[in-house]
Amino acid sequence: MRRKLLIISTLAVLAGAAFVERSEAQMAVFDHQVEIHGFGGYVWSSSQSFAAPAPIGSGDLDFKSSGWWGVAVDINLPQGAQVELLYTRQDTDLTLKSSGLGTTESIAGTAIEFWHVGGVYSRFSTGKVFPFTSFTLGGTRYIVDGAPDDTWKFSVILGLGAKVHVNERLGIRAQARLPWTFTNMGAGLGIGTGGVSLGVGGSGIVGVDLSGGLFLML
Repeated sequence: MRRKLLIISTLAVLAGAAFVERSEAQMAVFDHQVEIHGFGGYVWSSSQSFAAPAPIGSGDLDFKSSGWWGVAVDINLPQGAQVELLYTRQDTDLTLKSSGLGTTESIAGTAIEFWHVGGVYSRFSTGKVFPFTSFTLGGTRYIVDGAPDDTWKFSVILGLGAKVHVNERLGIRAQARLPWTFTNMGAGLGIGTGGVSLGVGGSGIVGVDLSGGLFLML
């Protein structure tokens, strides 16, 4: 079910991005320099399968779906582009579902932080409404209760949403996002007669989140 939800959400993000590109609305023009955002939402996370000796056997590790909050600073660039500095935090539980034992239990409380930088693109506007797509990358920090050290992983976030300018200084932001944290990564470099090729792949934890909030324009 979660895999189908992730596929549908990805298609929705791509379709929305195509709609923004083809819209016949006016070109986005900003008359301010910086936006300061505060928002919150709810995230659904995918699970990771594992194999362990009996009696645990195979099963799934999962972060319990829960609320999150975040702050962002968007710095305006020409033609509707913005640089975004992003921080988010989710307080949740790491759970283990064991097929061998037939149980699901919480292992430890966990805080998940995203420290990201990227871009927001609002090519078109419809009056005071600015549809946008976003892409950020950076690190995901896992803070597990009882663990001696925090764990950092590389992650990316793809987003689709809209900003509404209420007045000269205040706006509303609503968005749907796909945060992806790579737990295992691999890279390959090839050199041949056709040139140089680079491939990067990996598996990880994918989420779907919905959020909204307010922002100030300075």
